[in-house]
Amino acid sequence: MARYTGSKTKLSKRVGKNLFLKGARSFSAKDDYARRPQKPGVHGVSKRPAKLSEYGKQLKEKQTLRYTYGLMEKQLANIFKKAFKSKGDTGVTAMTMLERRLDNVVYKAGLSNSLAQARQLVAHGHFQVNDHKCDIPSAMVEQGDIIAVRSGKEAKSAFWTNFNLQVPLTVPAWLDASKKNTVKVINLPLADDLPASINIASIVEYYSRKVA
Repeated sequence: MARYTGSKTKLSKRVGKNLFLKGARSFSAKDDYARRPQKPGVHGVSKRPAKLSEYGKQLKEKQTLRYTYGLMEKQLANIFKKAFKSKGDTGVTAMTMLERRLDNVVYKAGLSNSLAQARQLVAHGHFQVNDHKCDIPSAMVEQGDIIAVRSGKEAKSAFWTNFNLQVPLTVPAWLDASKKNTVKVINLPLADDLPASINIASIVEYYSRKVA
């Protein structure tokens, strides 16, 4: 499973916004990005930021989306390739697919302190979907699915015994996480449930030249 193993703070600096990729640390006074948001080196601090072309803006938004969901470029391109072939709004379709990923659902339901941690837990077999073990972070959940921590040795492990949610989190309306270590997909995410901070139209325009 390909994944990025470098500095998460550098990813935030590349796109010029805190992507909160480091779990609880991202929300603390010790957060690296909050203390020094500029890029490293003598060119990091500039009173006049470089003016981006339209393509540059689209690329920046695409990278923001990719870093936020922790995907490699090929993974994100494949999602948009499928979205272009589907009926309806391409941007909403692509974002809905990203939100429905199992690792994202685990994180959004408050069962991990970061998306990276959620991906690791899923890959290590800590979760089951509808009573069946699932260790594929990219698996898409469906309406009515019940995702839960497996009841065997995983549930009794030190991680779950001592687990404490350390990040501010509001569970989205399309998920029900009222039961401990369990989340139910009430319905698939609607357009209003998708992150508003992403300029998805700009990313659709970017990929329209790449994969459409």
